[in-house]
Amino acid sequence: MNYEIDDDSENLFIKELLERYIAHWRLFIVSLVICFVIGFFYLRYTPKMYRATSTILIKSENNGAMSELSAFEDLSIFKNAKREVENEIEILKSRPLLENVVRKLHLNVQYFSKTKYSKRFVELTKNSPVKVKFLEDSYYDQGLNFIITILPNAQFAIKDTNENFILKGGYGKCIGSPFGDILVEPDFKILHEYIGTNIYVNSTPLLDMVERYKSTIKIGLTDQNTSVVTLTLTTIAQDRAKEILNSLIEEYNKDVIKDKNQISANTADFIKERIHIINQELGDLEKNVEFFKTENNLTNLSSEASIMLEKSFVNEKEQLAATIQIGLTDYLMDYLENSKNDLLPVNLGFEDRKAVTLISRYNDIALQRNRILKSSGVENPLLINLNDKLFDLRKSIQQSLINLKKTLQLKIDNLKNSDAIVNAQISSLPEKERKLRDIQRQQQIKETLFLYLLEKREETAISLAATVSNVKVIEKAYISRSPIRPKKNIVFLTGFLAALIVPIVIVFFKDLMNTKVNDIKELKKKLKLPLLGSIPSSPEDKKLVTPKADRSILAEAFRLLETNLDFLLAHSKEKGKTILITSSIKGEGKSFAASNLGITLGRSGNKVALLEMDLRSAELKERMDVDGKKGITNFIRDESIQIEDIMSNMKGFKNLDVFTSGPKPPNPAELLKHERIEELFRYLKKEYDYILIDTPPITVVADTLLLSSYADLCVYVVRQKFSDKRLLDIPKTLNQEKRFASIAVLFNDVDFRKIGYGYGYGYGYGERRKAGFFKRILNLMVSR
Repeated sequence: MNYEIDDDSENLFIKELLERYIAHWRLFIVSLVICFVIGFFYLRYTPKMYRATSTILIKSENNGAMSELSAFEDLSIFKNAKREVENEIEILKSRPLLENVVRKLHLNVQYFSKTKYSKRFVELTKNSPVKVKFLEDSYYDQGLNFIITILPNAQFAIKDTNENFILKGGYGKCIGSPFGDILVEPDFKILHEYIGTNIYVNSTPLLDMVERYKSTIKIGLTDQNTSVVTLTLTTIAQDRAKEILNSLIEEYNKDVIKDKNQISANTADFIKERIHIINQELGDLEKNVEFFKTENNLTNLSSEASIMLEKSFVNEKEQLAATIQIGLTDYLMDYLENSKNDLLPVNLGFEDRKAVTLISRYNDIALQRNRILKSSGVENPLLINLNDKLFDLRKSIQQSLINLKKTLQLKIDNLKNSDAIVNAQISSLPEKERKLRDIQRQQQIKETLFLYLLEKREETAISLAATVSNVKVIEKAYISRSPIRPKKNIVFLTGFLAALIVPIVIVFFKDLMNTKVNDIKELKKKLKLPLLGSIPSSPEDKKLVTPKADRSILAEAFRLLETNLDFLLAHSKEKGKTILITSSIKGEGKSFAASNLGITLGRSGNKVALLEMDLRSAELKERMDVDGKKGITNFIRDESIQIEDIMSNMKGFKNLDVFTSGPKPPNPAELLKHERIEELFRYLKKEYDYILIDTPPITVVADTLLLSSYADLCVYVVRQKFSDKRLLDIPKTLNQEKRFASIAVLFNDVDFRKIGYGYGYGYGYGERRKAGFFKRILNLMVSR
């Protein structure tokens, strides 16, 4: 009979789950305290990381042309603008730019100090009391580590990493050290706070530091449909992070402007060189004119000569223009043959548009080749293709200049023929005047060319000054207001979750690895057999219930067990109801249950016989405190012994007769098959109301099954937190195979305090202790 009430399965599962974990509430509290302490120290000693962000807009140099083609970008027909931005991003990531930033900000030299208590190294970024300047560039290639100890009287000491003294010096003076000449500069505002303190100086090789920042600085498009680029840097040094990003953008702008100014700079050098040469030639001609006029007493031409020469002037003007073009052509051809510079001078005033177009195209490709060369190797197929194009264009420009020179020379020849006719008309002019005119004509050509080059020099200077970068800074570097890690809310939330998860996992795996029977619900779910009752654990669980009136927890449990037995055996109308008590293994309390059940039944006025049929282990004699000298073994072997001879009465309790096992036989199983066993049970069924059989554990020997035919009911004892769950298949199999007429389970040594049964147990019937705080909350939650 089972008096347990089956609640709704879902509510029951939730209640069981909550009860299981709330029973370990101390573990949850300890876990919560530990996790929050760990979180506190993690937040206290973990450096706070901040994110520095800067945003720039890279403007395309072909905005006008690409704006008309922007509609085709979604069809992936034109991607030039996007590709150009991606190229600029690669240049921003290039090592030369980062190397310039590291050199400019001295990022490869770091300063540390130790905290007072934890002795952790803390980097001093803006608050370092001293700065070390290395006067030799060799320190960029090696890693250095040493200690500077701040001393009184404006002095310091340099030590190695083992704090061995190296030298002593003063601030602002060049000092020769084992790692080169250095200069130590103090910050007098905070220097006095660090007297006696060690400052740890760490100099990282330049290339290592460049690689570190190359992997740390993240550069990418803000959106795939824009040309806006975002630069981010995560670091503990907020001010230094802003300086790094701003300096990187500044170095990038300088590099862009430098590339754009290469053509104008080469043109300016070309014009400067030609002005110097023409200036010398012009000076020589002016001296010749002065010498000629002085020697020949010449002042002005006659009016007739002026009229005749007017026509000649037109021819000379055209000759002059053609001669200038030939001069420029010669200069540029000479530049192409002798100059190693990739870029050609522009805006020289060539009238031939084909030559101007070829020169402009040549410079554009040369610039593109130079920029790609910065971020890739010489074996790049794109570079090889661009070099081939430059070679072909250079040949085309030379051929174009040769053709131009031939055309101009032909024009000059024609003009000279026309001029010869004019000269013939003025042949009457004095020979000296004509010679003077030749000298003046040469002077005029040089003057015109000189003034022309001066004008181009100014235009080139203006072009150099007006060059701007194609990068617009949208947002200068700024720091996030709160650290990105560690975040206090996330750390404490993680700690709280860990404080819940860790105990749950521990309890889960503890239950998972536990093979013992833990509670009644688990027992009922596994066996699905009638539950005869539950015997609570008690400090007196190794003793017998006294035959006197008893209100203890043990007595109340066995009284309830007696009532359940009456219900289970109600179908048996015969006298001598036989109850066989067994278990899976030794120690589960079958003898304890048999002896106390016999006392409880006898106290109700029933005549009870308690048989110790465990012939291998005789414990009942000592437990029941009886004086039986002969037992069941003697009765089976010696036919002269009567049943009354092996019967012993418990002292002070006449309704209970105990039949001990007697001497230990060599063959217990054979004895149990003896015909005198049947004779014994026939006698007992006539003389007693209840016959209790204490048998051996069923998994050890087969003795119990030999007695199954005599039993009206098999009481299978299972002990809480002792019996193995895997052994519960034994009573299930016995029930399925009908090895006993009826089987009921007795749950022994149950701790009711941990499973919610507090009524009467431990305090006497009718007494109930007030439930604890957590138990009241659980009951309130479940009741709702």
